[in-house]
Amino acid sequence: MVIADVSGKGIAAALLMAFVRPVLRSALDRTGDPVEALERTNHILVDERRTGLFVTVLCGVLELDTGIFTFANGGHEPPLLAGTDAAEPRWVEGGGPLLGVFGRLDLTAERVEIRPGERLVLYTDGITDAAAPDGARYGDARFRQTVAKSCGDGSAADTTRAVIDAVTAFQGSAVQADDLALLVFRRLPPT
Repeated sequence: MVIADVSGKGIAAALLMAFVRPVLRSALDRTGDPVEALERTNHILVDERRTGLFVTVLCGVLELDTGIFTFANGGHEPPLLAGTDAAEPRWVEGGGPLLGVFGRLDLTAERVEIRPGERLVLYTDGITDAAAPDGARYGDARFRQTVAKSCGDGSAADTTRAVIDAVTAFQGSAVQADDLALLVFRRLPPT
């Protein structure tokens, strides 16, 4: 699983993401290791594709049998782990520098168990940085509250819709300044 965000806007940013996507996919296919995949991708960005832009990336591998998510975070927003009850979701810590700036990332693999019924939420900063017409930020607290309210028996798609609807309503008539990217995984209880 991969979620990424490129700095900047416009054609240059789009071209960089179009370049990074197959490079990262190839690195993941070759190694199966999120840390090694990010290091290889970063090496290519720094040594072969110098640009003033950078990329944040979180990539990981989910073991379907155990619910263990092993990931590496290259400067991206931390994942959010939400339980089945209304308890406040928690950030899954761990991360390192963004891609395309430094020669080595020196990342470590992080691991988290997603228990049956729990959700893992990956997102870009367009969610938390969304602004209302008065300039107020949607922010981490609103985001966590929205995710918590959407938990229970609902699906991952229900959580996705709840977050996007809440952010869109919060923005109201304000111009959307950044994209809203959200990836929600829910581990189903055993049947």
